[in-house]
Amino acid sequence: MDYKIIGGNLPAVIISLAPGETIQCESGSMSWMDSCINMETKTGGFGKMFGRMITGDSLALNHYTASQPGEIAFASSFPGSIVAVQLNGNSIMCQKGSFLAMYGDVEMSIGFQKKLGGGFFGGEGFIMQKFTGNGT
Repeated sequence: MDYKIIGGNLPAVIISLAPGETIQCESGSMSWMDSCINMETKTGGFGKMFGRMITGDSLALNHYTASQPGEIAFASSFPGSIVAVQLNGNSIMCQKGSFLAMYGDVEMSIGFQKKLGGGFFGGEGFIMQKFTGNGT
């Protein structure tokens, strides 16, 4: 998997997939894809659906798998920046709605703001998204 982030205030990421590689994204974030990429929608069970609902994401994740080399593009629905974060067995906490796409063995779950002041005055609230595993 190779990727290229393009654009300024309204960025997109173009990802090149090799045959058999899969990328996951939230429903509605895919902009375009080559015809050799197949889409499958998975819920992951009731617990995972509930966790995504609480954090403001869609109930199901779309899985895009390349049958031969191809490209797929994802774009944010609001201005800002796209940042790729490499997880090497560690975890990262993000505010709700910041997830765009993930590659590799990454698990998305609910995270909680542990600082009372941060939860009330930080702007993100107490419920956040937690990403753990190996991948981007």
